[in-house]
Amino acid sequence: MVAAIAGTASFASGAGVSNSLWMTLAGWCLAVGGFSLDFYADRDLDTEGPRAETRHNPLTDGSLPPSAGLAFSSVFIVISLAVIAIIAPWALIPWGIILAVISGLAFHLFEGPIARALTLGLLQGLYFLMGSLAGQLNSGLALLAGMFFFAMSGGRGMTDIRDFSQDRVTRVQTLPKRYGVKRTTQFTASFLIIAYALSLAAYFTGEFSTIYLYLDLVFIGVGLICAWLFVTRPSPRLAYILTLIFMMGTGSIICLAIILGSI
Repeated sequence: MVAAIAGTASFASGAGVSNSLWMTLAGWCLAVGGFSLDFYADRDLDTEGPRAETRHNPLTDGSLPPSAGLAFSSVFIVISLAVIAIIAPWALIPWGIILAVISGLAFHLFEGPIARALTLGLLQGLYFLMGSLAGQLNSGLALLAGMFFFAMSGGRGMTDIRDFSQDRVTRVQTLPKRYGVKRTTQFTASFLIIAYALSLAAYFTGEFSTIYLYLDLVFIGVGLICAWLFVTRPSPRLAYILTLIFMMGTGSIICLAIILGSI
């Protein structure tokens, strides 16, 4: 998803198709490096309870030595760095912050449930900002970077409830474990409403055409329905379904809206 976010932002900023594809690659490589670093950081945690069965961490089950995991992560991070340095040097600023956040997560500096949620949103917003700096950053794109921050921070509540059965028997701190299911759903709904407001505000900056508005209204409508369902009947099963809708469905809709609205 972050690769699509970076590429979408690049295209909307006027970077052109070629550079947008390169920025998509840079975002993808940085994400791969970050996710593999996450496996390295969680190699001990992934031996606990149901996580061992669901995570399939190759650094935990002995498939790969930790040094190989670090080397794999480093290669993809370096590739991303090289692409950014060539295509969009100014984008090295958000790129560096992303790497700092990823490293902080690897060293367990953001262990609290609120910190975990906010860093997830921060990463999404920074990937969008990174892509935007391949071209011309404008007020509409800045609002959309904020939209991704709030949408993904709120989405952490869904994933925490989705994974509640496996997380409750480990030491990992999640929103429902610390604050309960009801407050977690309220947190998610509040952040999503702010995200939808920002996505609509982006249209009124004049940076996007009417087709953006039409698709954004679909994005908002589907999202509000899902948020209402999540608040009224939260469960791991529903959270699993809604996570797929948010990540694959509404995420694709808003990216399509940004691309078509910027043509």
